Amino acid sequence: MKKKVTIKSFVTNLDAIICGTSLMICVILVNVNVLFRYILNAPINWTDEVVTSLFVWTVFMGSAYAHRRHAHLGVDIVVNLTRGKARRTVEIIVTLLEIAVLLLLTYISGQYVLNLIFKRGIMFSFSNGRFAWGEVKLTLTDTLRIPKWYTGIAVPLGFGLSLIYSVCFLLRDYLRPAQKKTATGGGHEEGGRKE
Repeated sequence: MKKKVTIKSFVTNLDAIICGTSLMICVILVNVNVLFRYILNAPINWTDEVVTSLFVWTVFMGSAYAHRRHAHLGVDIVVNLTRGKARRTVEIIVTLLEIAVLLLLTYISGQYVLNLIFKRGIMFSFSNGRFAWGEVKLTLTDTLRIPKWYTGIAVPLGFGLSLIYSVCFLLRDYLRPAQKKTATGGGHEEGGRKE
């Protein structure tokens, strides 16, 4: 039986939709360019640029989607060596470190995108008692001459989504009030992170 597609399910899975769509377009463009290059002897010049941009979107949206689904590889040797409250403490520390790293990566990649749009990354400044907008420089791609930030914005979006997911996991799994244990008496609370 097919699931009904709703606006909520569409928005919830937007990272997966963007990832899948951009990957599909990449595959189609690469194959079409191969046909044009080797059969018609007339390669399409702009496909490399578009495929590179779409691949960046695929990687970073796919990374956020994998983070949401707990599909990233992890080294859990220390976590597996601990039990009970010590294990829970180690998991919270690891999640807090993960949030700190994602926060840093989101900030740095956001600065990178600002540098692609504004001169020296300054969006606006305050001088002589007035706000002034920074000088827009819009770094353009070589072939299609479109702004590079169209590609670059995928990086802070991907890291930012992963950051949001990590904070949600922390709140959901570790910082909520104690819930009733499952009927089987399992060690993990209902709705917690799957091991």
